[in-house]
Amino acid sequence: MLIRGHVRLAEAVIVVDHSPSWGLTRTVGNLGLVAMNGDRPRRWTDRFCLQQVQYRTDANLAARQSLYAYQHPRIDLPAAVLGLSALRGHEIVADIGCGNGAYLAELTRRGHTGPVLGVDLSAGMLAAARRRAPAAALAAGDAAALPLRDHAVSLALAAHMLYHVPDPHAAVRELRRITRPGGQALVVLNGPGHLRELHDLIDATLQVTPTDTPLGDRLRLRLDDGQNLLASQFTSVVRHDFASELLIPEPELVENYVRSMISIQDQPDPAAVAAAAASRLSLSAGPFRIHAHTGCLVCT
Repeated sequence: MLIRGHVRLAEAVIVVDHSPSWGLTRTVGNLGLVAMNGDRPRRWTDRFCLQQVQYRTDANLAARQSLYAYQHPRIDLPAAVLGLSALRGHEIVADIGCGNGAYLAELTRRGHTGPVLGVDLSAGMLAAARRRAPAAALAAGDAAALPLRDHAVSLALAAHMLYHVPDPHAAVRELRRITRPGGQALVVLNGPGHLRELHDLIDATLQVTPTDTPLGDRLRLRLDDGQNLLASQFTSVVRHDFASELLIPEPELVENYVRSMISIQDQPDPAAVAAAAASRLSLSAGPFRIHAHTGCLVCT
């Protein structure tokens, strides 16, 4: 519902022109910074790490996204995911954990005319999303306490977001709460074995043994886990898998990706680890092959 250039998505009004005075309907929780936790797997959900280190800008995310330019077969993931939706073009859409706006931009490309809101914990991500999707409303918010009224949206997106939430169950309950009856939630997660060869390379570089605590990258919420979790709140959860290979022609591409990872940034010298990992590659016989496996869970 449009009112004087505002999108009434909740009891308060969220401003489309991106003024800093976004209205929120509820207390979003303490978004203040906390000290980084020494437990490596928890870096994925550490608020300070996410806001001030990993996603202070979209540089780390962009470095990882760039690897998919070498994907075979090529999968435009935002387009593929939104192709699974029942959107007709006028519905209210909320992208929870919108990152640097890839899905918001795809909605624009499709000519979606309904109200669109991007929510992210990180101001750096919201700034990047604004550049890619200037027409979208944006709000800082916590996925476990969303600033939206009950049944506010026809489509809730949550792409590669649930593993950043300390309590994924709370985030799933919020997705259910804000999605209207008859609406959809589309949740994107990585599948088992995703980027296995890359993680094996990193383990070899760091001399990780089977008895060591795995790096946080290995412990994130995966597609199978998400399917079971979402089934606790939604009547129907339909899984769609996207499998491909990344054929990486240059060691520098791997180096940039490794340096961008949360678990590597926890190392004393992340740049040295990334360079050491890349130096282990021998590409004279062909590209470095990495299996990629992502999926979308369509929830109703």
